[in-house]
Amino acid sequence: MPHDPTFNLSALADRLFREKRLLPLAGKIRRARDLHSLAADLVMALESLDALDMQLMQPTDPDDHIKLITESALLNNALILYVRATKTDSRERDGFDLRARFDEGQKRVHKELCDLRDSAIAHFGSGGEYGGEWQAELVILQFKGSEAKPAVATRRQTVDRKLAHRARKQIELALGMMRALALDRLGEITEALNAAAAADPTFSEEIGRHPLNFDIFMKSSVAADAARASFSEGGYTKGGIRHD
Repeated sequence: MPHDPTFNLSALADRLFREKRLLPLAGKIRRARDLHSLAADLVMALESLDALDMQLMQPTDPDDHIKLITESALLNNALILYVRATKTDSRERDGFDLRARFDEGQKRVHKELCDLRDSAIAHFGSGGEYGGEWQAELVILQFKGSEAKPAVATRRQTVDRKLAHRARKQIELALGMMRALALDRLGEITEALNAAAAADPTFSEEIGRHPLNFDIFMKSSVAADAARASFSEGGYTKGGIRHD
């Protein structure tokens, strides 16, 4: 049974920007995309922490380097995605600074996570405001009997359970805020599309120029069907659009 049609509003916005028409509508579409993308980063950060929790439930063997590296990678990934979503901008996605919405304690955790990403994970360093010791190297002189040799000793943090707990609370907080912002923008798109349709009876033709094969975009029909289900299950859609 064929699905109802899907149209690519992002492509519509790109064209409107190029043509310098209906710029407020185009801006709302692009902003909704960016905010949803930021929220998606935070969802993935939480999924990394969920996977980390599963790893930490298993007995730890100091010689199991695969488990230790996996734990470290999952925590690092969660921190990288959190900071990417709450601090950084790029040429392809505008960010949103949530700090004005955080209380003082939340701001401290935010800075700690950002410092770790900026000054320990993405770039080498001690981690700034992080209260632990993320990594350290010392040149030593090691004696064995009467013989001595210089060497370098390295110690790296793999997992800090208390940090992972603080990060989870902060990411959950940020995700709730970012999702609310994204939904608000979808509501604004709904209003803007309806206003455009009321002002121009041919406006639906503008949208009709950008059909989308949603199964291909989502890479599978199963994923596409799951996304379509959110339309009726109160997912990321909001409001109804007038159409003829």
